[in-house]
Order: sequence, then structure tokens, then C-alpha cells
Amino acid sequence: MENSFPKKVFRMPNPQFQVSEMYEISIMPVPGASDPHECWVVREMHGYLDEVTKTFHNVVETLHPDDRLHFLTCEEAINQANQRVLFHARNGFRFLFVMNYAEPTPPWYGRFEVILPAGEYRALP
Repeated sequence: MENSFPKKVFRMPNPQFQVSEMYEISIMPVPGASDPHECWVVREMHGYLDEVTKTFHNVVETLHPDDRLHFLTCEEAINQANQRVLFHARNGFRFLFVMNYAEPTPPWYGRFEVILPAGEYRALP
């Protein structure tokens, strides 16, 4: 679960029932990076998700470095992305949705609450 991306953090535990403010945090490789090991960046989007229509409104890319200075190893990118989850949890975005395609039947996501200050994840029913 710690290494599953993208991670979506919400202010409310059941965002599927109304338009909900959220951040989507993902890691991605940079195409054409000169170092195949340090080629990852953390990307973050902010917006409002309407789960009923499956649309994302007022989308703003809040983090997407493209300078070689910010390229990371995959492990560093995972750690930095998990720190971003904690940062947002401290600002009220405590409810985490993580895709899990390994599940044999829908839903293919896990729902968690980020418990502060430790940053542990508690599964939601």
C-alpha cells in the first residue's frame, strides 16, 4: 500500500457522494533522463472530483518539477510522495484512496484515514 500510486487525499471520508476537493499525488519517470536510476519526480494535482460524472474540475498542477536537480531514485520519489500525503493530512486532507488492481473484484481501491501525528493508515470500511 505504501508504494501504490496514484494516491488521492480528500477532506471527507466518502467523496463519491458529492463534489470533493482533493490532491492526487503520483510518481513518474522523466522521459529522456540521462541517469536511468535518478529519473523520477513527484507530481501533484489539486482540484475537485465529481465522482458521479467522473470529472475533475478546476485542476491545477501544484507540483511537477522538470529540473534535473529534482530528479530522484524511485525509492526517494516514493518517500517524498508519502511525505506529501502526510503534509496534506496535517492540513485536513486525512482521507486517502489508493488504487489496488490486485483485488479480484471491485472496488479496485483501498480507503484509509491517515492517523496523525504518526502518519499511520487505518483502513476504512
